[in-house]
Amino acid sequence: MKTIFDWRGLALAATAAIALAGCTAAPPSADADNDGGAYVVDPDGNVYKDAEGNCWQTPNAPKKEMRAECGDQIAQTDGDSDGDGVPDSRDECPGTPRGVEVDARGCPIEKQSPIVLKGVTFEFDSSNLTMSAENRLDNVVDALEASPDVRFRIDGHTDSIGSESYNLDLSQRRVESVRTYLMDAGIDTRRITATEGHGESEPVATNETAAGRAQNRRVELSVVSD
Repeated sequence: MKTIFDWRGLALAATAAIALAGCTAAPPSADADNDGGAYVVDPDGNVYKDAEGNCWQTPNAPKKEMRAECGDQIAQTDGDSDGDGVPDSRDECPGTPRGVEVDARGCPIEKQSPIVLKGVTFEFDSSNLTMSAENRLDNVVDALEASPDVRFRIDGHTDSIGSESYNLDLSQRRVESVRTYLMDAGIDTRRITATEGHGESEPVATNETAAGRAQNRRVELSVVSD
C-alpha cells in the first residue's frame, strides 16, 4: 500500500511550531519591560490562544498591542488616574474628584434631591400628625402605590427652639409617626429603607424668623437607588 503524506498540512504544522517557539501562554506580569514583542496571530489576524483561553504572545508584548479580547492582559496595563474604580480606557469622565460615586462609565451619579412633604405637620411639641398632615400623606400613599418598585427613606427635621438633644428625639419620633401611617395605609415596610431624625442640625432657612423656623420643621422623602 502506498502511503500518501499531506505535505501541505505538515508544512503548516511545522510553521506553527516555529512561530510558537519561545512564546508564553500566560500574560506578562505588571512589571514586565514592555519594549518589544507582539501577539502571535493567525493569517486572519486573530490571536492564538491556549486551551484555557490565554493569548499567545512573545515575551514583553508592548502596551500599544494589548487587546481587550485578552482579558486581564489589558487590565494590567490600564490605569485609573482619578481613582474612581473605572479604568482610564473606559472612563468617559476623567478627573472625577475622589470620593464621588460614579457609574460604570466613570461619571458622577446624580442623586435626586429629597422631596419635602409640604403640609405634613404635627401638633405643637408633639409627634402626633395633624388632620391636614394625614390628608397630605394619603396623597403620598396614592403616589407610592402607583410606583410599587420605588424604595425610599424618611428624614425628619426641626427648628432650633428647645435643646439640641430634645429636638433630635422629637424629629425621630415624628418620622416614626409618618412611617407608621404609611404602613397602616398598606405601604410595604420593606420599601422603607430607613427613618432618621436629624433634629435642628440641617436647617434650610434661618431660625431667627417664624417663617424660617416653619421651613426647618419638615419631613423629607428620598428615593433610594438600587
